[in-house]
Amino acid sequence: MNKLRTIIISIAICPFFILFGMGGIFAQTPISLETALQKAADKNLNLKSGQLRIDYYDKMQKSYATIDPLNITGEIGQMNSTYVDNAIGVNQTLRLPAFYRAQKQVLIEEWKNSVLNLDVQKWQLKREMSLLYNKLNYLDEKQKLLKKTDSIYSNYYKRAELRLKAGESNILEKTTAENYRSQAEIQLQSLLKDRDITLYQFNYLINDSEIYTNQKDGFFNTELLGDESFSGNTIVLKQLEQQRNIENARLESEKKKLLPSFNVGIRSMTMKGMGADDKTYDGLHRFQQGSVGVGLPIFNTAQKSVIEGQKVNQMIAENNYQLGLRNMKNLYAKTYGEYQKLKSEIDYYKTTGLKNADKILFTANLLLKEGEMNYLEYTLLVNQSLEIQNKYIEAQKLLNEKIIELNNLRSE
Repeated sequence: MNKLRTIIISIAICPFFILFGMGGIFAQTPISLETALQKAADKNLNLKSGQLRIDYYDKMQKSYATIDPLNITGEIGQMNSTYVDNAIGVNQTLRLPAFYRAQKQVLIEEWKNSVLNLDVQKWQLKREMSLLYNKLNYLDEKQKLLKKTDSIYSNYYKRAELRLKAGESNILEKTTAENYRSQAEIQLQSLLKDRDITLYQFNYLINDSEIYTNQKDGFFNTELLGDESFSGNTIVLKQLEQQRNIENARLESEKKKLLPSFNVGIRSMTMKGMGADDKTYDGLHRFQQGSVGVGLPIFNTAQKSVIEGQKVNQMIAENNYQLGLRNMKNLYAKTYGEYQKLKSEIDYYKTTGLKNADKILFTANLLLKEGEMNYLEYTLLVNQSLEIQNKYIEAQKLLNEKIIELNNLRSE
């Protein structure tokens, strides 16, 4: 069964990979993250389901006024004498207004929760799309670096080939250059495949007929929004708080079920023979009577058990809120610490590291050209320069991810 499911998913996804992989045939429209989020808000299927659930709970609010069915009875037999008479009765059970208000409040709180649930879905979608957009920008920067690497070692390979023909070097220098160039090509092809997968995931969330890609800028300009504090008034915590409100409303609703109910009825009956007023009746004349009753929940042990159980649910909701608040604060503190560490690392690369990388590469090319450096020393220095640039890109990707997480954790 799992194998069949894998085959079906592969068949479904494969056309998208082909579509994205043939960028020269199928145009990809650059789009900003803000515009992508707006399009996803209108077309994402998960958000549509969330909106439909809001509509469901909105219509369910009117169900609080559910009245017990009208009870209609019919009787026939010797009710007054040996003659056969008939009777028709109508009876209705009603509850106090407090009972219906409690039921209505539960439905209102559930509707509010569905609205917050949609907000949480939007929050999750924004986070996921932001991370994918950052990854696309990151892969573009890595692609630039790999192309630069390929260019460096392609030139080095041509030079080594000429030196070998001139008898100025041995086969090992040419082989080394060719190996580095091949590695850069393999890494570039692997990166392009990763980008196709990421682009598919990005467009899957947007759910539009057009294919979109990132605008290839802003990778090095991501900033932390607002101040650095954690308010605790986040969407996720609001939903946990709303769950407390639901459980409180349910508790009140269960308590109101212990209130008495009222029965109102009307009965119409025929009579044949002599009546109490010494008159003779032929069974065509009807006699009416009304009744009022009170339903007292005397045997309420089961309902009291439900109430006690609901009190436990109330405590669970309160504990979940406190746990959620604690976890969010802990996650924010941990993420912010990682953000500060990465920011310091990025500051180093911007002020010192990248300059050193450029100097190393410039000096290595100059010394190699002048014949003052052998190929082993050259490749060592070139790899050192490229590694610094690569670490800078990797650190920037991680820093952007921490900024996305922090901005989301603080969003209200």
